[in-house]
Amino acid sequence: MKQIKTNRIVQIIYPLLVYFIVYQLGVALLIDIIGDKYGKLTCLLIAGIVCIIPMYIIYQSIPKLIPEKLTDKRQLVNYILWVIGVVALGIVLNILLTQTGIAQVSEGFKHAENTLSDGNLIIKVLCNCLVIPILEELLLRGIVTGQLYLWYGLIPSVLISSIFFGILHNNIVQFIYALVVGIGLGVMYVRTKRLSLCIAAHCLLNLIVIIFS
Repeated sequence: MKQIKTNRIVQIIYPLLVYFIVYQLGVALLIDIIGDKYGKLTCLLIAGIVCIIPMYIIYQSIPKLIPEKLTDKRQLVNYILWVIGVVALGIVLNILLTQTGIAQVSEGFKHAENTLSDGNLIIKVLCNCLVIPILEELLLRGIVTGQLYLWYGLIPSVLISSIFFGILHNNIVQFIYALVVGIGLGVMYVRTKRLSLCIAAHCLLNLIVIIFS
């Protein structure tokens, strides 16, 4: 039993370590080498694309949630409503955080915002609305939430993965945002068992934020 628990911890920690080594350290290295010439966001895009490869391999090799076959229109409507609900949650939370002024006084958030805006529109969309959402959903929902749900159930899996999701963003504003949105994404994932819906909601939410910002 002790060995099983140890293996479970390793299966959660190992992908997170891969993420930090390949993506986080990769971003820092690329910014140091080519950041001034090509922009910080381009460095995030390159590191994200590279990191998706091992993350997808890990995701394919682990126990995961298997969705039911789509058999009728009611299921499709249900999936669409889930996506709309999570996106709406993110938009409302974004407005609340902006109105409270916490975003204006957080130096960490200002630094993150500066990095995420250091590129042209095409790079912004590719990075923030495609590559990063795919990478984060593979890791946080597909790998972390999925395995924790199989072992410990709904609440522990969603809460723990959402806390990790918040920590990955490295500042208090995005921690709060990612924590709450992560709960919505996590619940949607365990209820629908479709990682594609989480990716779609994450991509759409980031796109809306970019358009209105």
